[in-house]
Amino acid sequence: MRLSMSLEKGLVVVVPKSMSRRQAVKLIPEFVRDKQVWINATIEKLQAQKQLRPLIEHCQLPENVSLLALDQIFSITYQYLPDSPLKLLHQDHYQLEVRGDLDNRQSVFALLECFFKDYARFYLQQRLEQLSQESGLVYNRLTVRAQKTRWGSCSAKKNINLNYRLLFINKHLVDYILLHELVHTIHMNHSNAFWTSLKLLVPDARSKDRQVNQITRSLPCWMFYK
Repeated sequence: MRLSMSLEKGLVVVVPKSMSRRQAVKLIPEFVRDKQVWINATIEKLQAQKQLRPLIEHCQLPENVSLLALDQIFSITYQYLPDSPLKLLHQDHYQLEVRGDLDNRQSVFALLECFFKDYARFYLQQRLEQLSQESGLVYNRLTVRAQKTRWGSCSAKKNINLNYRLLFINKHLVDYILLHELVHTIHMNHSNAFWTSLKLLVPDARSKDRQVNQITRSLPCWMFYK
């Protein structure tokens, strides 16, 4: 069984096809109770996301984008060309230009997301590989996405998914999240064994975990255009 949660659907429990209805009814309450810590943390993230959504209507096109994880700041200029398709041009190292019909801000935000998702993939791949070698924790494949509520996840096949928004938070928290997912390659839950292994790599793991759960509120509003 597994859980998912979103603003649209609320809490959803997904059960294996092989499980009978009687088994599901019996096991689900205990399963949900065991996941209460995750549920509470996810509710907090979703509430922060919900508060940001109304701000999208008033969210201005960003002129600067700060990537805290890399100590880089991108400058963005805009050229309004009515009835022209939107294009994003990478002019220089840290200079972007968006050209086209700028009236649809959500489309502009989508272009920025696409660019920074690709940009994040190179950095996160390098850093994850480095931490994997240093910790001796081996993963299979990395995917970078724009996940709504998760900073990262790890599958039973040791495939790791990371959120491109990691570029926008402090590097020490990025490393914590990457190590968190690497430890999931040997412990697929948040058991005591998981936290014991993680604390060997990150002694203040619990403190960093609380920081990560609070950080959504500090992200730029344009990231929540969907």
